[in-house]
Amino acid sequence: MDSKKSKKTFFDRFYPTYVYPDVESIPYSLILGQNIKLILFDMDNTLVDNNYKYNEDLKKWTEYIASQGVKLHILSNSTMGKKVKKIAKDLGMKYHYNASKPLKKGFKKVIEEMNVNKDEVLMIGDQLFTDVWGGNRFGIKTLLVCPIAEKEIFVARVKRPLERWILKKYYKREMEKDN
Repeated sequence: MDSKKSKKTFFDRFYPTYVYPDVESIPYSLILGQNIKLILFDMDNTLVDNNYKYNEDLKKWTEYIASQGVKLHILSNSTMGKKVKKIAKDLGMKYHYNASKPLKKGFKKVIEEMNVNKDEVLMIGDQLFTDVWGGNRFGIKTLLVCPIAEKEIFVARVKRPLERWILKKYYKREMEKDN
C-alpha cells in the first residue's frame, strides 16, 4: 500500500480534477488525450461575462474541439432560457437551463440524451459548489476555471470566500503530492 496516498476528506467532494485560468487555456491535448466525448459547460462567468459576451479565443477553442468530434453542451442553472439558447446557438452547442446543479438530474438527463459514458464526460465551470461538486457527485471529471467577471450576483459573492478557503486546502494537497 502506498504510504503517500492521502485519505479522503470531506473537502475532496469540492476538489476539481483539473484547474485552468479560463477555457481558452485548456490544452487541446488534455481533452483529446483523455478520450473526452462530451464537455458540459457552465455558462455564466465560465463562457460569458455579465453582459453575455464571450471572446473570440473562446469561440476558436470551442470550434476546434467540436471539429475533433467532441460534443459541447451548456448545462446552466440559469432560468433565462432565451439567453442560454442564444449563447448556445452562437457557440454551436446544445443546452439545458435550470439544471439545478449540484443535483444529479441535469447531468443524468444530458448524458443519457448525448449517449456517452461518464468516463467520457468533462464538466467545466467557475464554481466549486455547483459545477465541480455536481460533476463530482455524478462521477465525471471536473475542471475549474476562474470566473470571467469580477462583479457577480449576490449568491456567488457570498460563496466565493468559502471557495477560496477550500481551494487553499486543495492547492496545499496538490503541492504535497508533488513532493
